[in-house]
Amino acid sequence: MFKSEIVEIDGVFVGVVIQSRRGGARVFRAIHEWLRPLNGQIMSSLQEARQIAAGLFRSRRVGLAATPA
Repeated sequence: MFKSEIVEIDGVFVGVVIQSRRGGARVFRAIHEWLRPLNGQIMSSLQEARQIAAGLFRSRRVGLAATPA
């Protein structure tokens, strides 16, 4: 592993992006259960990983808030 970066959305640790070598692919590893569909997905950048993770995470949270108790 060359480098790893934490992905945090709204104060919640949701995953990590791992770069295997300089200039190599970045792989997303999901920690939070809502982001499991992204686990193992190759990303072009840390910024892309954060944007995709944030979209999925926030959509799941909004979905839960809209569900009647």
